[in-house]
Amino acid sequence: MASEVRFAVVRRQLERAGYRLARIAGSHHLFEKPGRTLLSIPVHRGKVKPFHVRQVERIIEAEGPSQGKC
Repeated sequence: MASEVRFAVVRRQLERAGYRLARIAGSHHLFEKPGRTLLSIPVHRGKVKPFHVRQVERIIEAEGPSQGKC
């Protein structure tokens, strides 16, 4: 993935994996999931950098298949 991704897409991925937006602190959107550490995603101008998108994908993949995934 070479370019930035819209935050709405990343948020949807996280929510399908069972995370929920806990709070926003400045440009950082903090997601939580029971039994997991808090996940901070920096968002600038509605976009997420590729590094953070890959990080989210790795975390979701490591947790295994989610129940809400389409």
